[in-house]
Amino acid sequence: MSDVRFDERMREFGFRVTPQRRVIIQAIWDNGEHASLEDILADVTKNATSISPATVYRTLELFIERNLVVATQLGTHTVYEIASDHPHHHLHCRNCGSDQRVELAQFREMMEDIDQEYDFLVESEHMVLMGLCEHCRKELGK
Repeated sequence: MSDVRFDERMREFGFRVTPQRRVIIQAIWDNGEHASLEDILADVTKNATSISPATVYRTLELFIERNLVVATQLGTHTVYEIASDHPHHHLHCRNCGSDQRVELAQFREMMEDIDQEYDFLVESEHMVLMGLCEHCRKELGK
């Protein structure tokens, strides 16, 4: 994603574009879907030594609050990605770490069933289901 697109996207979400925010959003983008905090901090400090970890934490929280970035629990770790224009979910292998993207439409029926049975409206636009991929299932005999 180019700097111009980052700038447009930040403005869309109501942010003032600053060099620090641009570096932080670029670090998230460069680490792809599911960037760890450690990865983001490493990229930020490599590219802008003047940005403190506290600034990164505060900016991430602000990005999450305004739905520019999505934070997701993967096991015991929180990972970050830029919010997509197309809601989606992930199938994450707990053995090898592979990740497969699944479009929202495949989850709609399940979400509707939950609403009907439990009277609970699922609002999550980003879920991660942990399990075993085809390769690891065969390898582990499951």
